[in-house]
Formats: sequence, C-alpha cells, structure tokens
Amino acid sequence: MPRVIPLADIPVTPAAEAVTKVRISRVITRERCGSNLLLGASWMDPGEQTNTWSSRAANDMAEGDHWYGAVDETYFIITGHLRLTWDEGVLELNPNDCVYLAPGWTYHLENVGTEPAFFVYSMTPSPE
Repeated sequence: MPRVIPLADIPVTPAAEAVTKVRISRVITRERCGSNLLLGASWMDPGEQTNTWSSRAANDMAEGDHWYGAVDETYFIITGHLRLTWDEGVLELNPNDCVYLAPGWTYHLENVGTEPAFFVYSMTPSPE
C-alpha cells in the first residue's frame, strides 16, 4: 500500500558514519517499507567529497571505499553544483539535473560549488 514518509522523520546519518562519507538519510528501504528500491537524500557542503564507490559485480574497492554490488542508481540534484567522476570521464551536475549511474562502474562525487548541495537518490536493488 502507498506510504508517506516525511524526510524530517528520518534521522540523518553523519558523514563519519555514512558508507559514502557524506550526510545521508535513507528514507525508503527494504527494512522500513519492504521495497526493492532505496530512496534517500544527501547533503554535501562546498568542497566536501565522497569516498569512491563501485557498482561492479565483484568487490574491487580499497580500504575506506564502498562496494554496493551491481546496482542501478539515480540522482536528482536540487541545489548545488557537483562533479561526478567515473572510470571514463567527468560529469558536471547542476540543479534540476537527473543522472543515471549504470552498474559496473566506479564513481566519486565532489561539491565543486560555493553553496551546500542537496540531492535525492535512488538505488535498486536496495542494499538494505
């Protein structure tokens, strides 16, 4: 059945505890909603960067980085200017951009703007 889950009701995971090393709230999860899709929100201050993460089939990550396994991921950028670096290039992300991150690649994200960034992300299958 449909559910409304206000973002304000979900605690923010501090950067030091988050798998990508930036603040996140995982709103729609398998545990909370029984969903195969994860929906979350992320906040990044100017200059802040994630660790590197991979959606390859096999774990190829170094210590401190994160492996999700083969997942599809999307972003919707609400505020801020981000730079997404992946195996074969760089993408500049701005407000109202939608981004698809295909499985099988390694990624890194940085807030290259002068204001905080806020974006909504989804991932399937849900890692939690």
